[in-house]
Amino acid sequence: MTQDSNTFSAAFSAPRPRRWQAPSPAVVIALVALAATGGLWLYQQQSNDALKAQLGRELAAHAQRSAASAAREAALADRLAAAERNLTLLSARQAETQGQQATLNALYDALTRNETQRVLAELEQTLSFASQQLQLAGNVSAALVGLESIEAKLAQLDRPELIPVRKAVMRDIDRLKSQPYLDVVGISAKLDHLVSVIDRLPLAVDGQRQQQTRQPVQGENWLQRLGAELWQSLRELVRIREMDQPEAMLLTPEQAFFLRENVKLRLLDARTALLLRSDSAFRADLDAAAGYLARYFDNDVAQARAVAVTLKDLSAQSLAIPLPSLAESLAAVRTARSDAKGVQP
Repeated sequence: MTQDSNTFSAAFSAPRPRRWQAPSPAVVIALVALAATGGLWLYQQQSNDALKAQLGRELAAHAQRSAASAAREAALADRLAAAERNLTLLSARQAETQGQQATLNALYDALTRNETQRVLAELEQTLSFASQQLQLAGNVSAALVGLESIEAKLAQLDRPELIPVRKAVMRDIDRLKSQPYLDVVGISAKLDHLVSVIDRLPLAVDGQRQQQTRQPVQGENWLQRLGAELWQSLRELVRIREMDQPEAMLLTPEQAFFLRENVKLRLLDARTALLLRSDSAFRADLDAAAGYLARYFDNDVAQARAVAVTLKDLSAQSLAIPLPSLAESLAAVRTARSDAKGVQP
């Protein structure tokens, strides 16, 4: 009991002051290590907080970029879907357009073939007419005009299969242009002029020599003047003319009319022979007209002499000019027409 009371009193008694003692090196080292560990932990905590903040910002930015990318992808997907729909629509329209183009090409080919056949038929008809004009009438100008119009139509049509036809037509045009020129129109005009002049030419029976103007009689007195006038009047009563062909003086007025008509008919026949290129008939008619003029007309008149010179010049014209044929162009057109008919639409 005494021991317990001593213990209890010792517990409530004031502590005894202790003398300060320097910490041991181990404690110092432990405290330094603890402080370093706390600083390191604190630095790591701050670093972790900064890293977390940076990661949070990067994650937010990445999320924002991801959202924007998703929005762009959605917009691109919408555009792609719209483009696919438009492409499908365009493909359908293209197919429809190609079908229409094929139909139009078929129609164009059919129409072109029909147009080619129609033009070839017209060209064949024109060539036939030009060939007839050339062979029957010898009208080189008309045939040349026809060939040039055919060449213009072929150039306007511009079809590759008609190139041989165009070459044949051009060769015939060159041959016609190289032909010697015969002025049919000029000769016809001269013959028409002669026909109009025949009615004004004096006949030999008409005695159309110009009468000399009576000169006043000169004399010393009235008796001499009276005798001279009587002698001059007696001389005019009788006129002696030498006639190589006395039948020209025996023509009646009715015969003179038919003579002039016969001469005009001869000249008209010569013009017809000119158009037909009949050289022998042309010369025969001109020679007959010149014979009538020399036998029955007064050749002392200047107009009659001019008509005789014109007839002589016309008779010197040669109508025997060989003319080319348009057979090559006709054959080329007919061949092209047969080929066009043989092509199936």
